[in-house]
Amino acid sequence: MIYLRMRDQVTAPPRQPLRLGDVADVLADAALGLTDLAVDTPDAVGVWKLDAMALVRTIQGRCPAESVVLLGAAFGVLVRRPVTAKPAVWRGALAFALLFVGSAMAMLWFRADANLTQVQRELARLLAGQPVGDWWMAIPYALGVGSGAALFYGLIGRRGVLPPDSKLAEYRKQAQKQQLHGAPADGGRAGG
Repeated sequence: MIYLRMRDQVTAPPRQPLRLGDVADVLADAALGLTDLAVDTPDAVGVWKLDAMALVRTIQGRCPAESVVLLGAAFGVLVRRPVTAKPAVWRGALAFALLFVGSAMAMLWFRADANLTQVQRELARLLAGQPVGDWWMAIPYALGVGSGAALFYGLIGRRGVLPPDSKLAEYRKQAQKQQLHGAPADGGRAGG
């Protein structure tokens, strides 16, 4: 008995040969060597639908005496995209500089709009009992905003999934659904 479960999505560069173990989880006798079985997949760049029944036929062609049980979805998704170079360090530095300047400007505009300087002066006067310099409240405020942003974006103390990561994963799933539903039904890009 062979159990087969399609993977939701597989990403590979164009023309890279794929094996059964790359596109599906297989539970079978290791002596059969099914994870190394070559699978016929489209080679061109694009999003492709992988049919589980085509994989079952391939397995039965190699092991006709075994029965195959399909678990889970009846198809998976193959994304063929060219390998891109890793982003350059200067691009990351530029993005960081833009975010830093933009957040600094946003904080300055908020402070001016909400008259935060006067609020901090009054709060410091209430806590100290007498007028004190602005920096007694401005420095902890700036450190708090900076450390809060660093925690939110995972620059320090990264544990688990961060809010930006989960939102990005949600956007990617929506984009994949749109690409799949937009694929032609006549088999133009939905080959298996």
